[in-house]
Amino acid sequence: MSRNLTSPLIADLTSEALYPAFLADITFTSGVSHVWSGVGPLVWNGNTYIGVGSLGQVGDVNEATEVRADGTSVTLSGIDSTLLNDCLNDIQIGAPVTVWFASLTTAGAIHGVYQLFSGTVDKPTFQTEAKTVTISLNLENKLYNLQRPSVRRYTSADQRLYFPTDSAFSWVESLNDIALRWGS
Repeated sequence: MSRNLTSPLIADLTSEALYPAFLADITFTSGVSHVWSGVGPLVWNGNTYIGVGSLGQVGDVNEATEVRADGTSVTLSGIDSTLLNDCLNDIQIGAPVTVWFASLTTAGAIHGVYQLFSGTVDKPTFQTEAKTVTISLNLENKLYNLQRPSVRRYTSADQRLYFPTDSAFSWVESLNDIALRWGS
């Protein structure tokens, strides 16, 4: 599968020294959080990313030749246990998430970026310890929606929920009671 890699990122990937980083844009109820895998603030694309260092982790990102919805996860550990209720209330299932792979210069500036994952937040898991909490957010690929059953029906009432003046399905219910003979 071809990639849309920028020339600076290709140069960094083929060089002898690589300074990798992960960036994540995670949407919560309170707003979008921008975090990255290093220490301190990092400015990219008009956003200031907060460094989580070794407290943050990105799960495996898989891909295959067939069409399927592979997810991943992001984990943040070392959260003060008194903030657990705030964390629970702030997580928004179905909110958008984007994870980026970046290469850094020796000065710590972003040199090349590639979108590694784009999807939505699924169910979170929590591990509580004496004074800290670890939160892991499962992330689902947008293709996961193809596996969900459709709750739409081919009825006039369902069509009018989305298009109130449309009468395209007004005869569908009456077709159930008609006995049609074919070819005789």
